[in-house]
Amino acid sequence: MSKKQRIKRINWFGAVLAALSLGKLLLIQGLVICPLVTAACDDALMENWAIDIASGNWTGPFSCYIFTKEIGFSVYLAVINRLHLPYFFATNLLYIVAGLVMLYAVSHVVQKKWILCIIYAVTLFHPIMTAVQSGQRVYRNAFAAALTLLIFACLLNLYFEIAEESFFRNCAWSALAACSLGYLWETKSDTIWLMPFTLTVLLVAAVIVIKKKKILKSVPRLCLLLIPVLGIQLFSFMVNSINVKYYGASGIAYYGPAMSVLTGIDAEDAAENISLSWNTFQELCQYSPTLATTAQKVERVMEKYDDYDTHPGDGYVEDGWIGWALVRAFQRSGYYTDCQTANTFYQKVYEELKTAVDEGKIKLKQKSFLDSYHLATAKERKELFATIGQIWNYVASHQQMFSDTCEVTEESMIGSQGFEILTRERAYYADMETDYYCVGWILYPQYDLNHLKVYVEDAQGKQLEKIEFKKSWDVRAKHNKTKGAEKCRFKVKWNYRSQEENPNFYVAAYDGTKQVARNQIGREGFEDMEDDICVGSVDGYFSKQGLQSNHKAAQWAVKRCNFIYYIYHGMGYLLAWSGVIAYVVFTIFAVSQWRLREFETVNVWLVITGIGLSLLVLFAGVAVTHLESCPAISYMYLSAAYPLFNLAALLSLVKCMECIVPRFFRLAGRFRH
Repeated sequence: MSKKQRIKRINWFGAVLAALSLGKLLLIQGLVICPLVTAACDDALMENWAIDIASGNWTGPFSCYIFTKEIGFSVYLAVINRLHLPYFFATNLLYIVAGLVMLYAVSHVVQKKWILCIIYAVTLFHPIMTAVQSGQRVYRNAFAAALTLLIFACLLNLYFEIAEESFFRNCAWSALAACSLGYLWETKSDTIWLMPFTLTVLLVAAVIVIKKKKILKSVPRLCLLLIPVLGIQLFSFMVNSINVKYYGASGIAYYGPAMSVLTGIDAEDAAENISLSWNTFQELCQYSPTLATTAQKVERVMEKYDDYDTHPGDGYVEDGWIGWALVRAFQRSGYYTDCQTANTFYQKVYEELKTAVDEGKIKLKQKSFLDSYHLATAKERKELFATIGQIWNYVASHQQMFSDTCEVTEESMIGSQGFEILTRERAYYADMETDYYCVGWILYPQYDLNHLKVYVEDAQGKQLEKIEFKKSWDVRAKHNKTKGAEKCRFKVKWNYRSQEENPNFYVAAYDGTKQVARNQIGREGFEDMEDDICVGSVDGYFSKQGLQSNHKAAQWAVKRCNFIYYIYHGMGYLLAWSGVIAYVVFTIFAVSQWRLREFETVNVWLVITGIGLSLLVLFAGVAVTHLESCPAISYMYLSAAYPLFNLAALLSLVKCMECIVPRFFRLAGRFRH
C-alpha cells in the first residue's frame, strides 16, 4: 500500500471517529439534569461539597457526613464549574476520550478499521451516559463509568506496549493509569473490584518484559508497572493530608469499631437486613450512658428514615440506611462539633458497650468470612449464585436505562437552582400556577417587621402582591439583635403581563404611608441593598417563561436518547448470548493455539477473560450487598459494567469469526476440488 493510500485510509477512519464523537455531543444537546435535592447523603452532599471546594473551603464546616463519602466527584464538579464547562459536555467528553483510548488498545488485536468503528460506536452511544439514574443525575455514576473505561484502556495499552514501544510512551500510559485509578479510588468505595484485573495485567506484563528484555534493561519498565498501584496511595495521601489540615484528622478512628458493635448485636428481634432495631438500641442505652444521651434524637431520626427504606412504616430501619440515621442523630445530639469531639463520643460508646460484651450482658453475632460474603451454607451459596445470574441478566438486557425530563416540583425548585448554577445545565420545571415566584428572607434593622407592610411591586410602583412572613429561626441565629428576625422568611407568587421581555420587580416596605425601602429582586439576591436600612437574601427567583423555555428542547433530547436506549434494550440479550457462545468457541481455539506456542491469540483471550472476571467480581459484590444489606440490583450501582460488558462480547464475536471464517472457506475450497 502506497503512502498516499495509507493517508487516505487513515483520514477516512479518523473522519468516521470524529463524526461519531460529534454525534454523541449533539445527542445530549438539550438534555436536562435530574437534581435530587432531598438526597442529603448522595447528590445534595456532592453538590454542597463541590460548592465549598470551588470557594476554596474544601468540604466546608465539620459535620456528620465528613469522611463518609469519597470526595472525587465533588472535586470534579468544582473544577468543571470553575472552567465554565457544562456538566453533560464535560462528562461525555471524558467518556469520548476514554472510548478513543480504549479503541486504540483494541486496535492492538483488531486490525480491521470498519470493525473498530462498530466497536467505538457501540461503546460511545451506550445509554448509561444519558440515563436518569446515571447520566442525568448530578452524581458519580456516569463519571465513574468514564473513568473505569479509561483505566481499563490505559492498562491494556501498557500491557500491549510495555516491551515493544518507547520507554517514554509507556511512561504516559503508566501515569494516566495511575491518575485514573487513584482518582476513581477517591470517587467510589467499590473500586476494589478493579484490583484483580489491574494486578493480573501488571504481573503478566512484568513476565513479558523479563522474557523479552535483559535483566538490567527490564528494571525501568518494571518500575513503570508499579506506578498504577502507587496512584492509589498518592491520591489517598493527598486527600488525607488536606483533611488533616482542615479537620485535624483524616478520619474518626473509633467510628468503625463503635458502629460495628452497634450493628453487630445478637438481638432477639433481629431480622433479615435489620441489624439494629429501636428496641435493641434502647437495651444498649442501659449499658452505655453516653449512647443514652442520644436516645431521643435517634428515635426521631429512625422514624424519619423508616419512610425511606424498602418497607416504609414497618418500624425498622434497614442496614442500607441505619448508618446514615445514626450519624444524623448523633450530630443533632451535639457530638459533631469537631473531629475530636466526635471521636471521643464514639470511643466512649465503644468502650462502654465492649465492657458489657466482656461481662456477658450483651452478645455479639459471630460472623465468619463466609457469613460476611453470604457463603456460609449451601442455601446461601445457592442464593448468591442465583443473584449473580440475576445481575448478569439485568446487565445483558439493559433494563430501565431510559432518559426522562425529570420534572421538578415546587418543593424542590430552590435546591434545583443550586444544581443548575453548579453544573451550568438546566432542569425541567413543572408548570407554575403564576407568572413569578420568589423565596427568601428580608429584615429592616430600624423597624419592627411586624409593624411594616411589604409588597412586591413593578418598576412603576404598582403593588402586585403583599408578602406574608413565616418563622425563620436560622435567620434569628445570625441576626438575633434585629426585631422580627424570628419571622422574616417569605414565599410569594404573582402574575404580571407585560410587553417587556424581562421586567424588573421590587420588594418595597411601608411604615404606614411612608416607604421605608425598595430593593430590586435579582436571581443572585436583592440589589441596591444598604445594611443599615435593609438586609436579606433571595433563595430562589423564578419566572414561568424562563423556567419553561427549555421544555421543547428537553423533550426532543429525551426522545433522541430513548431511541438509542430502545436499540440497546432490544439487542442486549442477543449481543450478550452471542458473546458467551463466541467466547466458548474462541476459548477452545485459544487452547489449541497455546499448545502450538501461538501466543498472540492467547493474549486476546486473556484480555477478554480478564474483563469478564472483573465483571464477575463486581457482580458478586453487588449480589452480596443485595442479599446482606439493601436492594442493589440497579444500573446505577452497575454503571461501570455496561461498556465493558458489551466490549467483551464484541471482542469475543470478532475473534471467534476471525478463527472460524478462514477455516470455513478453506474447508469449502477442499470440497470444491
